[in-house]
Amino acid sequence: MTVTDQDITIAMAFAFRHLKVVAEPSGACALAAVLAGHVPHESGTIGVVISGGGVDLPTFHRLISQPSHRKDHARA
Repeated sequence: MTVTDQDITIAMAFAFRHLKVVAEPSGACALAAVLAGHVPHESGTIGVVISGGGVDLPTFHRLISQPSHRKDHARA
């Protein structure tokens, strides 16, 4: 399965705003797949590993502050 760059930055913003976790782009890919609806979870609970804080603060802020990410777009 694949996720888009936008899916990843939405996941980064979601993790920061709701989980208080700073994740680098590669560390937010699994969450991005879930939030984008690529992972079926109707049958129960799923676990997602969110990792890495290896992103500098200015870049992180720029990524999660994009206009399309200011409101929750999570579909999970």
